[in-house]
Parts: sequence; C-alpha cells; structure tokens
Amino acid sequence: MDEVNKIGKISKQWTGLLREAFTDSDNFGIQFPMDLDVRMKAVMIGACFLIDFMFFESNN
Repeated sequence: MDEVNKIGKISKQWTGLLREAFTDSDNFGIQFPMDLDVRMKAVMIGACFLIDFMFFESNN
C-alpha cells in the first residue's frame, strides 16, 4: 500500500436538499474489489468512520 496505488474509494453521497438541510445524518459509500484482503476492507470501513467523525460531526 502506498500513495500511488488505489485500493478503494470512500465517497459522501448526496441525500437530497431537505435531508441535507434539516438532519445531521450522513451517507457514505465504500467501493473496493471483492478479492481485497479482509483486513484492508476493515481498514476502509474504519477510515470511513474516522472521516465522518473528523470532518462531518460538530461539537455542538
């Protein structure tokens, strides 16, 4: 694993104007190859939680 090779993709998905404006819920999509090692799949899921916590959760 390095900065050149991609192993998957995490993206925040648009849920519509009303839901984005009036709720705090976020939807993320994770894409990775089916034959990816299960440990790397777990890393991708953990990274998704970390991204949500660091960038989309407020302290209020």
